[in-house]
Amino acid sequence: MRQLQLLLFCAVFLAGCETTQPPGMGPEEQKPLTHLQQQQRQQQEQGAQMDEADRNLWNAQMDRLNQGTNPANRY
Repeated sequence: MRQLQLLLFCAVFLAGCETTQPPGMGPEEQKPLTHLQQQQRQQQEQGAQMDEADRNLWNAQMDRLNQGTNPANRY
């Protein structure tokens, strides 16, 4: 009877310690995630700068085409 009680106690104790949820993110897991997020932000900012550069190039080309060779003459 004593062994059965001890076995039952151990089973309940072990079952109580077990969890189905994964452990939360600690600092070591969060560092790579933060680094990836920073890289993504930098890439987005660079993409926005490239878009502005493309717009500027397009506008300059359109201005040049609209003016022709002589800037005083508008076509």
